[in-house]
Amino acid sequence: MTLISKAAGGLSLASCVHDIHKTALIYSKNEYAKASANSVISNSVSNQKANSISYKDTQRKNWLAKNNFFASIKEGFASVVGYVKGVGKASIRYIPNFILASLAIFMGKKHDKIANIATVGLGIVEAIDFLKNSVGIGQRDDYLNTK
Repeated sequence: MTLISKAAGGLSLASCVHDIHKTALIYSKNEYAKASANSVISNSVSNQKANSISYKDTQRKNWLAKNNFFASIKEGFASVVGYVKGVGKASIRYIPNFILASLAIFMGKKHDKIANIATVGLGIVEAIDFLKNSVGIGQRDDYLNTK
């Protein structure tokens, strides 16, 4: 059963890494959108403030509003920060999978029983995850209860 253990561990690791990447992309897009919205709002507010109204100042403020040079740097940085935050949050969720998969993959011929137990553990962890997310077992369902 060593081949099955290694295959199950490898597939589980690949699935975890794929899900972590997709989750990190969601966090990255959210942080990018927040930074973009913040730069648009701050640019708009700062360009509406004026001590006095003049044509020259209005033209300058319009030009600055169109050419916000630092917005792309802030948005890019926020995107990277969001990706790292997403990797961190998603990785914590898969710690049991990482431990069991590494046991299933890296246990040698002398430790077949440990690799087999780790494979069964991976199956149980995946089954619990599937049931919890598809059926909703163990999740809160009293959202309208005000107590």
